[in-house]
Amino acid sequence: MGQSIKPRRRGGLFAFLVVFSGVLFAGGPAYSSCDVLKVNGANEWRPFSWRTPELGEMKGIFPAIIHHVSKTVPVRSEYGPDLPWNRLFALLEHGSIDVLAGAYLSAERQNKFELSHPVHEDEVTVFIRAGMKAKPDGLDGLIGLRGRAPYGVHLGEDNNKFAADNLVIDSQSLDDIAGDLEMLTDGRFDYILMSRSYGKKAVSTFGFDGQIEDVPWTAARRSVHFMFSKESPCVTLLPEFNAVIDEQLQAGFLDEFQTGFDTAGGFKNTPPSADTIAE
Repeated sequence: MGQSIKPRRRGGLFAFLVVFSGVLFAGGPAYSSCDVLKVNGANEWRPFSWRTPELGEMKGIFPAIIHHVSKTVPVRSEYGPDLPWNRLFALLEHGSIDVLAGAYLSAERQNKFELSHPVHEDEVTVFIRAGMKAKPDGLDGLIGLRGRAPYGVHLGEDNNKFAADNLVIDSQSLDDIAGDLEMLTDGRFDYILMSRSYGKKAVSTFGFDGQIEDVPWTAARRSVHFMFSKESPCVTLLPEFNAVIDEQLQAGFLDEFQTGFDTAGGFKNTPPSADTIAE
């Protein structure tokens, strides 16, 4: 995960970047074998990617990078519909989509796909009820408890194996973070594994401050990448993506995106557009 989690509509959404799909790319060298770049990604994984419920447009750091690449290569982008996370990987593997806009690094994904340079590093942690008496101090402290992890959360090879062998984790692709948080407070789950920055924002936005907290330790740190299908002619665009990523990292813009997400109020505020920041 990447994570695909859809909050309930409670008072509006946090619109972090403004990026339009279906943009006609102009300028730069010709890529005759890749006329349309078919893109998809996590439905709700802020600040990396998300969709607006009204229009279904993809926004976030990864769509912003695609928008910036559009200034150098003459290819039209086409964003696909909201699909389950495991379905997206199957489509990517067979070349039905060209690129996945953000997913965690893993050895399996490195073998199956062509990965961009890392765009960001995401911290995965554990969220628990604030009144929990015996608070876990590591993954082994989760043994015997019932957990939830949105489909796509990745803890690294060793920790994934530990979790598979020792932990009880529901990882169905429900795409409802507000519902997950409610089930945690109701006691139907004992913990949720997810991105710390997005989880803390969701806890605050949906009114669970004081009821749910994140543990001080980190379950995993995972780099997040574009993933191109090896079956796609658009894999030739990978050098252009890497160049933009490196440029944005060096300029500090991608860190600014994350900081803006962490400090802005809930899911409601509208920071500068992708055009303004990425120029």
